[in-house]
Amino acid sequence: MRWPSRSPMLSLLSPHREPPGSLIDTTPHEHAPGAVVYRYGVPGGNLLVTVWKEVVHEVIHQTPCHFEEDSAARNRELFAHYGEGQQWVEILDNGFGKTYRRQDQERYALWSYTMDIVTFGTMAFHEVKWG
Repeated sequence: MRWPSRSPMLSLLSPHREPPGSLIDTTPHEHAPGAVVYRYGVPGGNLLVTVWKEVVHEVIHQTPCHFEEDSAARNRELFAHYGEGQQWVEILDNGFGKTYRRQDQERYALWSYTMDIVTFGTMAFHEVKWG
């Protein structure tokens, strides 16, 4: 199966309503008191949705692609969706992944190119999580 039909794209800072796949488990977030992580099975892998203060603050797409062109297409769509019209700025390439900040500094993204997993979240949650 090729992207874009792999996993659903959610909206950050929106209420967590309809499950985007089959719920596998729910756990408290290990670094953010009061946050809950919902893990869903979706085509191609898992989708982790972190809800904090009753809204979605982080989405991790654990849907690795087998081909570089599929990964690039998926990333283009995800970054456009979560960018909401803003540009992304690469902050760091540490040799196994890249860190990005949205131009308005309201969102962050992490792409582990070694595992081909992409995370998007709010900076407010990032500060709580890593304080």
